[in-house]
Amino acid sequence: MNLDGTADEYLKYRHGYPAELLERLKQYSIGVEGQHVLDIGTANGLFARDLAKQGCRVTGIDLSPEFIDQARQMNKTEQLPIDYLIGNVEHLPFDYKTYKVVTAAYCWHWFDSSRVADEVHRVLEKNGRLAIIDYDWIPYMSSIASHTQNLINEFNHANQNNTEPEKYTAWENDLLKSGFSDVETFSIDVMEPYSVESWRGRIQASPEIGGALSMDEIDLFNVKLEGYLKKETGGTFVIPYRAFGIIATK
Repeated sequence: MNLDGTADEYLKYRHGYPAELLERLKQYSIGVEGQHVLDIGTANGLFARDLAKQGCRVTGIDLSPEFIDQARQMNKTEQLPIDYLIGNVEHLPFDYKTYKVVTAAYCWHWFDSSRVADEVHRVLEKNGRLAIIDYDWIPYMSSIASHTQNLINEFNHANQNNTEPEKYTAWENDLLKSGFSDVETFSIDVMEPYSVESWRGRIQASPEIGGALSMDEIDLFNVKLEGYLKKETGGTFVIPYRAFGIIATK
């Protein structure tokens, strides 16, 4: 999958994270005002911006030059306290015990989990915390979401819906093996509003569609999805999302 191929749609259609999630993280002393946070797999800085708007100073790192350039361009306007750098999170360019907090929002599934867990453990201070956030729509909780998932599977036969709880258990085990002393989980369900255009754009920004299909295939996918949405909705609707968090303490 080519994630860079989704960058334009990602910028336009991917919204920030829910306020309920940011408030829950504060209960773990994550994302509080004045904190310096390392946001790994930052992409174009979506979660980094949410943290910065909470009063954090953020360092965002990602392997994609296109996403990092996009993040830097956005910050020329917003002027948030964020530094972005290109780098491989499996080999973090930081000294031991550099950060009190590390976040990884909707990106852990792309990593070699055990290797990144080792690296995050290395750069965290004693009693420092890692927050892994998985935030995605839930196909089985609405007819629109279910139809969209079926359409994705029709066009991308290699796609596997990555919401099964087994992956979270594997991530937790990797964290414990890396030396984290305490691992907790939580989940929050929210409803996100969409229009026909914004939902189409949100799905095109996904690696399963924009990052995997040809332009002809994407165009045909969009025709089918838009046709369904215009027929079955009044133009606006809501999609169920779930934020799943793993909090690990060194």
